[in-house]
Amino acid sequence: MAKTRGIWSAFYIQTSADSVADTAMAMARVGTTLWYQVTSSSDYYWDKAKAIKVYDGVTEVVPLEIDYAAGAVRLASAASGEVTADAYKFACAQLGGFRSFSLDESMELIECGCFEDDGEVYEPGAYSASGSGEGFWSSVDAYHDFNGLTLLAKPIGAAGNAISAECIVSGNNTPLTIAVVGNKITINSATSSGGAATSKNWQIKNAIEASAAASALVRCRYTTDYATNSQTVMGAITQASLSGGAVPEMLSRFGEEVIAVFYWDSGASLIRTSGLITFEDQSVDTSVKGLVGKNLKFKALGLLYDHAG
Repeated sequence: MAKTRGIWSAFYIQTSADSVADTAMAMARVGTTLWYQVTSSSDYYWDKAKAIKVYDGVTEVVPLEIDYAAGAVRLASAASGEVTADAYKFACAQLGGFRSFSLDESMELIECGCFEDDGEVYEPGAYSASGSGEGFWSSVDAYHDFNGLTLLAKPIGAAGNAISAECIVSGNNTPLTIAVVGNKITINSATSSGGAATSKNWQIKNAIEASAAASALVRCRYTTDYATNSQTVMGAITQASLSGGAVPEMLSRFGEEVIAVFYWDSGASLIRTSGLITFEDQSVDTSVKGLVGKNLKFKALGLLYDHAG
């Protein structure tokens, strides 16, 4: 089956050498399914080499399936009490993701009918999944929140830390302008007749994106949500540098298994598919800069699980 309408994905990689035991982790039912998932995202990634225990109230139950990449279990029937789990979990960090992807799953069918049976009988055999994604992005880009409008560096990694911005409020009845000198972006807010700042974040975002010099340095996004942040008047902000740009050591570990979370549109609802994957045809020495914007192929390491709300 091909899932061709993938809209977003995120990849995580293990950062702790050893898993850590945790007990009585709260789990919530996923929609009307028999899947239950830990409620805290920091508890998602379980050690598949260690045994887990799941409880319906105080009674231990044996799950039919375990999605170690999502901290989720499928029970035989709906729980009657609070569901909790004892498991070993890894510390993980986000590696990046795709802005669009395709995902293909297949199941080999094995004929198991008896001699002279009138009909052919098949049972499921080996499962496999693979796919590709476009627009790889890195989670190590430098950024800074300017009163609800976040500027993200376009230069990859530590180079983005050299970019800075400020917002100046000066004069009466002045227009909104954007100036760039070197790696510094200066936002001159529009002002009222009394000299108060009037430029809202959506206007500043549009102005930065319309400036060839500024848009070559940064991308813009609202820090939390459009409705609130877009209408915020930025006001005067002293010069601040973008920060957080880095190429972490874990990006040299592309040959290892990666925890993948895919989101796609089933036509009726948004589906979350999770599991372990590995990237194909990529050297472990590939730099993050060499991956950004590229089409990458991957294959699943075991089952991928769908979790529909």
